[in-house]
Amino acid sequence: MTEQGTNPRPSARGRLFWGGILIVFGILLLLDRMNVLEIGEVVHDYWPLILVVIGIKMILFPSRPRTQTSTSSTEPQPPPNFWQTTSDPGMVSNYLTENRFIGDIHLQLKSEDFRGGTVSTFIGDIKLDISNVAITTNGDRFLTISGFIGDATLHMPKNIAHSIQATAFIGDFNVFGKHNSGFGLNPIYKSADYDQAEVRLNVRITFFIGDVKIL
Repeated sequence: MTEQGTNPRPSARGRLFWGGILIVFGILLLLDRMNVLEIGEVVHDYWPLILVVIGIKMILFPSRPRTQTSTSSTEPQPPPNFWQTTSDPGMVSNYLTENRFIGDIHLQLKSEDFRGGTVSTFIGDIKLDISNVAITTNGDRFLTISGFIGDATLHMPKNIAHSIQATAFIGDFNVFGKHNSGFGLNPIYKSADYDQAEVRLNVRITFFIGDVKIL
């Protein structure tokens, strides 16, 4: 039986990380060519974020040292499944808190007295169905949905007055059939009865790059 060193191929995590870095810089270069922003000013003001992102990668995805393995006694192990989807089709809660760094969030919420909450993912899609929630006490409720790169789909309750503010640097919005797309989006949508209502649901959706669909 012989011992030999192994040179593992770059992990999927490393490919995703550096691929994401290249995509972001490519988008910035494209926007600079289109005279949407000045990349020199962006780099000058925000270059410390590069160190922050690299530090996050080192903490979350530390590199593994190369080890001596026996080819006859061990089997190649698949890479870890770092992209995970949080899914709950029957979640019951009056307050919603769900956060991920990388991965999708799919939730269908039921509540007898919804009090708002937060849902966020740095990279990933968010699909949230709150069409079956109720609010039994007067006042404003606040729901925040946020991410860096990804899409958001939200199913709203039909009988609750609402205000929806959606923000994206680059995106495409479809809010109850009303379309809005482009750069620097920040529209606010209000139901007709919002100003007079005693019970109101306030939704804030924020993405750097992403599409938003409200149903």
